[in-house]
Amino acid sequence: MHREDPPADSAPAGETGRWDPGSRIRAATDWFTTADALGDEVVSAMADWCAVHVRTAVVDALRSGTAVPLAGLGLEHPVDGEPLEMITLRHRDAEREPVIRLWAADVPVRTGDAYGAGRVTATGVTRYLPHVPPGLLHAAITSRQLVPQFEALGVASSIVVPLCTATGAVLGAVTLIRDLDQHDAFTERDVHDAERFGRLAADALDASRIATVTADRQRPQARHHRHAVWQPEHPRDAAVGAEGRDWARRTLPEILTRTPRPDLYDEVDLVLTELISNAVRHGGGLREAQLADTGDHLRLIAADDDPRGPAVRARQTDRPNGRGIHLIQAIADRWGVERHHTEPGKRVWADLRFS
Repeated sequence: MHREDPPADSAPAGETGRWDPGSRIRAATDWFTTADALGDEVVSAMADWCAVHVRTAVVDALRSGTAVPLAGLGLEHPVDGEPLEMITLRHRDAEREPVIRLWAADVPVRTGDAYGAGRVTATGVTRYLPHVPPGLLHAAITSRQLVPQFEALGVASSIVVPLCTATGAVLGAVTLIRDLDQHDAFTERDVHDAERFGRLAADALDASRIATVTADRQRPQARHHRHAVWQPEHPRDAAVGAEGRDWARRTLPEILTRTPRPDLYDEVDLVLTELISNAVRHGGGLREAQLADTGDHLRLIAADDDPRGPAVRARQTDRPNGRGIHLIQAIADRWGVERHHTEPGKRVWADLRFS
C-alpha cells in the first residue's frame, strides 16, 4: 500500500466501534441496486464521498446478457489501458456530485493511470493517503475552472482499494474520500475496513451481474394507451427543462383520452421540470422525455445515460437546490426508477392521476 506513516491506533471521528459494512449490499437484488448500495453503505458512515469504478469489459458482459463467470470469459484480470466506468457516485451533499461527474467526463479513467482507481485496478494494491497533497489534486484536474470547485469538495484524505473477488478476479476499484473539516484523516484501521469492504463489494457485484441477466432475459414491454417522446437537441443545456415543459404543454392534448382535472397541467409543469432538471444536473443530460397514458394515470418519464439511481437526501432549508425528488414525492401518486442491463442509463418516472 502507498502509505505516509499515519498513526495506527487512532479511530475515525465520531466512531465508537468498528464499521460493519454489508447490510444494504446483502439486501440488494440486482446489479443496479447493488451498485447503489455500495455508495449508500459508506457515505457518510465512513467517508464523505465514494466512487466505484468497474472495468468496461465487465459492464459490457452485463449489457450483452452474458451469464458466465468472468473466468469463463477470460476477463479475470485487466489489461493495460483498459477503460473503467464509474457505476456509483455518492457525496454526503448531492449538490456537489455534478462537479465530480464533470471531472469524470473530462478525464477518462484507465488501468495503468499514474494514480487513483486506474492504478489500483491494474496493480491490485491499495493506495492510502492520509493527507492528499494539493499538487496531486491539481494534477488530476485538466480544467482550471474545476479547481476551485474541487477544492471545495474537501479532497483531503483518501483510500483507494481494489475490487477483488474471492476467486481473484479484479473488477475495478473503490475510492473513499474524507473532508478534514468534517472528520479526522483516514487511519490504518480504516484501510483494513475499506479493503474488507472492497472484497465484499466485488463478490456482490459479480454475483449480481449473473443474477440480473438470468432473472431478466427479456425486457418487459410497457403497455401505454397513448404516448409521446421528445429528444432534446442539446441534452445537457440548462434550458432543456423549459423546452421540455413547453413540449409537454403542446403535446398533452394528444395524450389525454378524458377531461383532465384543472390542476393537471400545473402539476405536469412542476414534476416534468424537476425530472428533466435532475437528468441534466445529476444524470449527464436528458436522453429523452416521455408522456404516456397508462389508463389510470399520466406517466412522465425522463431518461438519461447514467444508471446510478437518484439519492433522496435530507432537505436543507438554506439551499435552493436539492428539493426535486421531495417535490415529486409530494405531488405524484407514485414514482420510481427503471433500469435494464441491456441499455445504458435509467428512466425516472412519476404518475399523476387524471382526475
